[in-house]
Amino acid sequence: MNKIFTILVIVMSMIIYSCQQEDKKITTDKSIVAENDSVAILYQVVDSAKDEYDIPEVAIWIKNKTTEQETKLYQTIRPDWHCWYMGDGDRFYPLPIDSILVTTRVKIYNNNPLQLIVEGCPDMRNEFSYFIDVPTRKAWYVPANQGYVGSTSEEGYMIFQSYRYVSDPEIAGRYTFLQVFDETGIMVDSLDLEHVKLAKYRDE
Repeated sequence: MNKIFTILVIVMSMIIYSCQQEDKKITTDKSIVAENDSVAILYQVVDSAKDEYDIPEVAIWIKNKTTEQETKLYQTIRPDWHCWYMGDGDRFYPLPIDSILVTTRVKIYNNNPLQLIVEGCPDMRNEFSYFIDVPTRKAWYVPANQGYVGSTSEEGYMIFQSYRYVSDPEIAGRYTFLQVFDETGIMVDSLDLEHVKLAKYRDE
């Protein structure tokens, strides 16, 4: 009787462990999301999204193409909140690299030193952007809520876009606010399109 009980306990433990592993949906596969001549940026899902409203936890690795060595740069953490609107700002904000909430896209901004722009949407509304200096492992939050759109051709300044809500309470809707940041994370110029939205409304 004791042997049967022991076997049942072992079998049940194995089933429970198997179910837990299935729920986690852990994978070790890595894919290249950006690269240059010397390094490849690798993306690894550590813990898959639980449902359509969730996001995965991912790890970002730097692979040296010469030595084939892979070094983990950071791993995202799931936010425990949702926000209907994240405001914009005029400068980057420093934050610990292990507090980045989401990464689905990676852009190499600078090759030497290696600097990245990583982005994703953790709340189904706002695009979160981060600037990372790889050699120092320093990270900054970019106060823009619709993501990176490119760089200026001559200066190499970063262009991000945000949405804002029209200030006139009689007019519903959003408009675009473009932000131009220099290499130090300071906003050097911007383009506010609220006047276009207001003019269009008044002409109707």
